[in-house]
Amino acid sequence: MSTLPSLESLRFSCRRIFLKNLRLTCRIGAYETERSASQSVVFNADIWVRFSASSSQRDALEDVLNYDLAVEIFREESSRGHIDLQETLVDRIAERLSNLPGVELIRISSEKTEAYDDADAIGVEVWRSGSPLLT
Repeated sequence: MSTLPSLESLRFSCRRIFLKNLRLTCRIGAYETERSASQSVVFNADIWVRFSASSSQRDALEDVLNYDLAVEIFREESSRGHIDLQETLVDRIAERLSNLPGVELIRISSEKTEAYDDADAIGVEVWRSGSPLLT
């Protein structure tokens, strides 16, 4: 298992791209009552991308990590069909995001907002380092 870079070191070598409150409809839940209907899931993410992969001297989109790629990963994984666990869904998203060019570190959270009547949400969070094979 690789060692995660420190947030302190990333402050000076990376740009933090963030995604806030992406609300998607998912077929998710391990309980029988959750299998019959879709639920709203809210995603948040921080993606630390090396300056070399998140800067452009030409002000050109092709020089940087396109945000659409990241958002599309959330949409694709959330619509693949029924999944029992938030943990599995978040792990799948994290795996794909961590392989994007220049990604050093990611943090992803998901929140099921309809699981409990007396709580705003229940969720999970995962941190992953980027792929060392990509530069």
